[in-house]
Amino acid sequence: MTQSHTPDAPTVLLVDDEAALADSLALWLERRYRVRVAYSGHEALQAFDDDVDLVFLDRNLPGLSGESVLEELRRRVDPSSFDVVMLSASPGDELAALPVDDVLTKPVTKRDVFDAAARLVGDAPGAKLE
Repeated sequence: MTQSHTPDAPTVLLVDDEAALADSLALWLERRYRVRVAYSGHEALQAFDDDVDLVFLDRNLPGLSGESVLEELRRRVDPSSFDVVMLSASPGDELAALPVDDVLTKPVTKRDVFDAAARLVGDAPGAKLE
């Protein structure tokens, strides 16, 4: 992957069991951010640390659900130290009750993802959306 972000760019963790989607999102985001990818809830917990500024988290992960991952992440570190965007194929009122900063309904567009990231953690200096 070609990286063009600055060294002080925010770190984004993408979590989705649909590898093609996760990899596509990573390709888009790595132009502005440092990006980590996890394809399961267990991988997400391993990839998460204090450097992560933003998590794009699929709600419907096999095994360990997105909601369970979210609960564990919030338990591990101060919830105000990172933001979470829940990705869901089915929008619903119950999503409003989740302790997340935003919800995106799949299928997501490049613009949806960049807008959410920029709104929550800002843009890396000099980065351009292509």
